Amino acid sequence: MSTLSCRMAAPLVFLAAPQAEPLLGGGFADIFEKGGVVMYIIVGLSVVGLAFAFERLVALRRGVLVPKAWTGELREAVKSGDAAKVEQFLKEEKGPLARILSAGFAVRNMGRREMERVMEAVGAHELSRVKRPIGPLAVLATVEPLLGLLGTILGMISTFNLLQSTSAADRVATLAPGIGQALYTTAAGLCVAIPFVLLHHFLTGKAHRIAEDWSLVGTEFVADWDVEDAGRERAA
Repeated sequence: MSTLSCRMAAPLVFLAAPQAEPLLGGGFADIFEKGGVVMYIIVGLSVVGLAFAFERLVALRRGVLVPKAWTGELREAVKSGDAAKVEQFLKEEKGPLARILSAGFAVRNMGRREMERVMEAVGAHELSRVKRPIGPLAVLATVEPLLGLLGTILGMISTFNLLQSTSAADRVATLAPGIGQALYTTAAGLCVAIPFVLLHHFLTGKAHRIAEDWSLVGTEFVADWDVEDAGRERAA
């Protein structure tokens, strides 16, 4: 009987209990106000990070860094067997792939291995240049949570300072909202950092996949020129 009474009373207890405040405790303007100066720094840096991410998303397009039409025309130039034509064709293109192939083609008289070695070295340098603008995303992913923690600590210090001038009866009412407000910056820092970590890994992986495409094109380029060079020697 007592169990049945408890079950019937449970919904009434729930309805009588005070309703919890929303998780965010208000709109974004209210969150910024509660987060203080640190919150504005977090948001400002997030805008900077988004600018870096957008620039790399646009720049790291395979069609730009590994243009299929251009590589097809290059193979036709190589098959012509005209070194001057190939050299001129490479100079007309200003992209990283052209710089890699041009560096290898410049040492073609030193043999296939030297061409491959030079292109590998230049390719590593070009990959480093492509990845350099991605670095700030990793920095922001590390700094943003630390800023959030700093905001929380500053908020806690401010709250405890208020407790000194608050009566014992009002301290709990003063402490609870203050702690909640202080945690806004930690939540904001983590919400910004997590996407930046994912973006950094995605863009880094994309850069390495493009570098693999460069390596494949370079290998085909050396092989095609080696075949044409051997054919010219036999014809001579």
